[in-house]
Amino acid sequence: MAATKTATEEHISLKVLVDEKKNRVLYVHAGKDFVDILLSFLTLPLGTIARLVGKDSNMNKVSVGSLSSLYESVCNMENKHFWTDTCKEMLLQPRSSMESYCHNIKLNIDGTEKTQYFICQNLKCISNPNVGLLSTFKNQKCKCGRLMNRVIHFHSSLAIKNDGYGFVPETAAFIITDDLKVKPDDFQFSCLLMNHRYEDLDAIKLVTVNVTQKDVLDLLKCSLLSTTPLTDVLLLKKQIIDKLQLGFDFGIREHDAKSGIQNMKLKVMLRKSNKLVLFALAEEDFVDFIFSFLTFPLGGVEHMLNGKSCLGSIDNLYKSVLDLDCYRYLRSPDLKEKLVKTPIAHQFKLHNNILPIDEMPSSNYSHFYKYDSSTKTIVDNSFLTALQEYRSKFIGSFYKEVYCPLSYLEPPSSNGSKHGGRAFVKKPSLYMVTDDFVVTPSSSFSAVSFVSNSGVPLSDLEEKVINIGQKEGLSILKACLISSSTLTNGLSQFLKIQDEEKIPSIKKPSLQK
Repeated sequence: MAATKTATEEHISLKVLVDEKKNRVLYVHAGKDFVDILLSFLTLPLGTIARLVGKDSNMNKVSVGSLSSLYESVCNMENKHFWTDTCKEMLLQPRSSMESYCHNIKLNIDGTEKTQYFICQNLKCISNPNVGLLSTFKNQKCKCGRLMNRVIHFHSSLAIKNDGYGFVPETAAFIITDDLKVKPDDFQFSCLLMNHRYEDLDAIKLVTVNVTQKDVLDLLKCSLLSTTPLTDVLLLKKQIIDKLQLGFDFGIREHDAKSGIQNMKLKVMLRKSNKLVLFALAEEDFVDFIFSFLTFPLGGVEHMLNGKSCLGSIDNLYKSVLDLDCYRYLRSPDLKEKLVKTPIAHQFKLHNNILPIDEMPSSNYSHFYKYDSSTKTIVDNSFLTALQEYRSKFIGSFYKEVYCPLSYLEPPSSNGSKHGGRAFVKKPSLYMVTDDFVVTPSSSFSAVSFVSNSGVPLSDLEEKVINIGQKEGLSILKACLISSSTLTNGLSQFLKIQDEEKIPSIKKPSLQK
């Protein structure tokens, strides 16, 4: 067991209860720094997760279901297929709606740049209430035609309160099992051996292990793929084995899930012999839908799947947050809601998204500002209100500043969908989506070529058209996370129902007297 690190390498020290005979972690005793890291996993968008697990660390890069191939499809697709270059960037570098809590977490592995705010090059625009715009994307066009590339900085009371403080209090301590069940240390650690029967007590040792940033990345990989991530990372130090168990009965609530949205159809090419999906032909609305998975935070995905994602040990981590006393073990009571229903970052939600996930509202920051040319700072409304009250009371008529409203400029993906809302890929377009979620621009010729190269006889192919609604969408989402046959596993139950509906019922002849 490699517990020592170089003196200069930043690390977190953990107390680990180990069964040396079986070479496995029994429990970890940890404080704020390590638990903040674990909880931050729930705030990561799926696109960020796909990017991170595709990196080498102490372990090799790994693939997560078909999510990795979906992410690679966006990487490999030419920019001309997206409405703008920024649309592609939004999918490959999605923002976290909880970034203000996570940026200064110790050993943070996210690597996504902190959100910046931009205004027009022409400062006169912000003094015009009919023009003043604020953008979180660089080099967008202002109404005046100039580029919005002037960086501004907030002095937001909310940002100052949240930035870098993580999720749990400084004094909190927790017990973490090998499969990432997190519980408060209510004098439990000293009683663990008493509550369990071990054949060889001499094999149970308490050791100190130092965890580095590479170990955290390893832990993310193992958390998604293994039911023993702490043993995998802290003891075994070797490439993990995929231990996922496929299971698609995740109990979608009937009143929450709607099936068969008529304006999103998918043409599926199915093999008759084994009922496996070879590929699907999709229009831009379905491709936008599956690309939008990359913007979904893990906590929001867990909420949609009722805590049954089947992702390694992530379900246990998620349920641990559900069970936490938010008044004692989280920095603020509202954090529990944010972690277990993590919304998509502001301005990243697809217009025609059919899944029950929210978008972070823009109310994080006020829309009313004053620009201070000397410091290049815009002060938010909560600060201005206090300033106004102070100056009216003590300074009187000296207060003459002019404040103007700024409204958010919609991201460049807002000019594309069938409904005129936010979209990523251009229309009209046709795409091929393979069973393992490789997405490529397509045509009738490329589809024929794919069938020819697959070696599947035409007589074995059957075309099915299926409507995609919430039920189908959630099933595809879950299959994408845990399977390399996303379309087959995600749609099989619905294709089966479709077949059953086509079979005419046989009316039994009535007995005549």
